[in-house]
Amino acid sequence: MAAVRAQVPTVILFAALAGIAAWGVRTEWKFGNPFAAREPAPAGKDEGDPVRVTPGPGEAAGPCPLDRTRVRLASAEVPEQMGLRVVPVERRPLPAVVTALAELQYDETRVARLSGRAAGTVVRVEKQEGDPVAEGEVVALIDAAAVGKAKADFLEAIAQLDLRTKAVEQLQASKDAVAGARIQEAESAVREVRVRVLGFQQALVNLGLPVKYDDLRKLKPEDQTSRLRLAGLPEGYLKTLDPDLTSTNLLPVVAPFAGVVVERNVVPGAVVDPARTLFVVADLSRLWAVADIRAEDADQVAAGQPLTFRADGHPEESVAGPITWTSTTIDPRTRTLRVRAVVENPKGHWRARTFGTAAIALRDPAAPATVVPVEAVQREGDCRYVFVRVDDLTFEARAVRLGVRDPKWVEVTDGVRPGEAVAAAGSFVLKSEVLKGRLADDH
Repeated sequence: MAAVRAQVPTVILFAALAGIAAWGVRTEWKFGNPFAAREPAPAGKDEGDPVRVTPGPGEAAGPCPLDRTRVRLASAEVPEQMGLRVVPVERRPLPAVVTALAELQYDETRVARLSGRAAGTVVRVEKQEGDPVAEGEVVALIDAAAVGKAKADFLEAIAQLDLRTKAVEQLQASKDAVAGARIQEAESAVREVRVRVLGFQQALVNLGLPVKYDDLRKLKPEDQTSRLRLAGLPEGYLKTLDPDLTSTNLLPVVAPFAGVVVERNVVPGAVVDPARTLFVVADLSRLWAVADIRAEDADQVAAGQPLTFRADGHPEESVAGPITWTSTTIDPRTRTLRVRAVVENPKGHWRARTFGTAAIALRDPAAPATVVPVEAVQREGDCRYVFVRVDDLTFEARAVRLGVRDPKWVEVTDGVRPGEAVAAAGSFVLKSEVLKGRLADDH
């Protein structure tokens, strides 16, 4: 009898296990949800056939298997227990702005790197770093032997051309029977010398000394020498030179446009050549704002869009201008797209190499957009969802396409309409219920 009593607990245990097994077979081992139940997809919708949606900026296209899946709450008290808050889909202005790190730079189309056009010795330095310069103003003076030689060659060629031209005129006036052949020879010589004159004239132009044979040919030889001696020097600058001690080898370095000397790399007495940069002159009335846009925002940025630059440490100050250039490549190291805007700086307030932030407006800030709270959007893989209220107890997962966002709101460009209501706070709980339901189906 004692042996029978000892086996009773074992029998009871096996009976209990058998009962649990029978219950599991009958219910397919699915446990009840304390507050929600997953409903099938609407009629005509094949739940096993995921819907493909066009992805938003920076997202990859792919199936969205949770689309149109419904969650039904057990009672009206459950939303409060879940902390669920339902809000309407709204139309409101939502500025579409892309932000990026940026830097102010010199406008490279208005930067000149000045050097002497011939080797020589610097005899005068007229400007220092930070000095303003006017267009055509002399910033330095070089004594270059090549300049004196080019002037002498030009004057000699002019004299030969004048002499041979007169010889042709004399032969043409002669009634000598053999003058015809001699005239042809003389005219050929004139053409030859004229070519040399043009060559020496071009040599002086290449040195930055704009002289013309037609302006000199009418002058007396002594006046030709005087004119050519100080060629290329502005009249106002000539007053600072002693004509008796001034060399004919002088080569001025002049500013091609008005601006500021931002670099000076020469001192009087230095021996220089054309490969050496003596000055850098920049026009500060206009700058470039260069920004590095994230690759995922690159497709939204285009030439013509307004860019606003704010300097680090001074966010209350800004300068704006249109984007004039976008790079054709993504930087392989930073994975960013470089864009450039031109900003006006008439008072010189902004300085090159200033770091800051660029804000690029993608559309009119006052234009309304369809928006939902940021917390209403849930993500699963490459898909974005919101839970749209169907009735008081039922919510439907809806795949959406997103646009721009700010800290509170996100634009929905496809998937919901204004006037519909979506779950905001607590929507992640609805997503969890959908995922648990799918997990149960898979098993």
